[in-house]
Amino acid sequence: MGHEIQMDMEISQEVLDEYQRNGVVKVEQVISPEEAAHYREVTLEILETTPHGGSARYGKIFHQYVDVWRDSEALRELTLHPKVGAVAEKLAGMPMRLWHDHTLAKEPSKAQPTAFHQDQMKWPFDKPRHTLSAWIALQDTPVERGCMSFLAGSHRLEDLPNLGTGDQDRWKAERPDLEWWPRLTMPLRAGDCTFHHGMIMHAAGANVTEEWRVAHVIIFADRDAPYSGANHVVTDPLNLTAGQQMPDDRFPPVSTFGDR
Repeated sequence: MGHEIQMDMEISQEVLDEYQRNGVVKVEQVISPEEAAHYREVTLEILETTPHGGSARYGKIFHQYVDVWRDSEALRELTLHPKVGAVAEKLAGMPMRLWHDHTLAKEPSKAQPTAFHQDQMKWPFDKPRHTLSAWIALQDTPVERGCMSFLAGSHRLEDLPNLGTGDQDRWKAERPDLEWWPRLTMPLRAGDCTFHHGMIMHAAGANVTEEWRVAHVIIFADRDAPYSGANHVVTDPLNLTAGQQMPDDRFPPVSTFGDR
């Protein structure tokens, strides 16, 4: 079930309880369908005109463009959207900053499923108190177009290794019981968004439709979490030192989103 959240950012205790319990909530119409269509058109143009897909690209049928906000003024507006950032902070219950955004696009009738995995394992933060992602559908995204599924409550699991997104069997080999956990599959209308905890196990289905499946994902992290020193495509060029705070100019705090 999705939730309506108005521009005044009033989030009910029910929504907060659901997020804390399951590790994910669906927010309907975080942007309008018209806005979603506009941002989708911009994104598809970027993918068509950028041969290497920005910072990273997965194969020829699943495209990831990291830090697209730094290259597109239109998508910068979406990534630094004050409403999205405000919801993220209220769910986290603490000041947050942008970690990075990325386009996740699956081509029509080609892209394979994305295996269950946890995101936070892949990010170079030293003991962050909270991380979460806002996954915004830029077109209607039913099951057949590759919507997301989540293992309810799995954000509390801390003993799993860093699982890849292409191995459909490893997560079950690591924890066979996870195959039987409650699974929340969340089809989205254009403009709908899931906010999901950085530690929740999640996956996306194959796109078997005749249209691109395009999502704009904004990742938020504990504003005070320092850099861990681990390698990552976003931080590798910055010459940061382990223990250093993330620089605000590159990873803006949510509190500044309305100023940009």
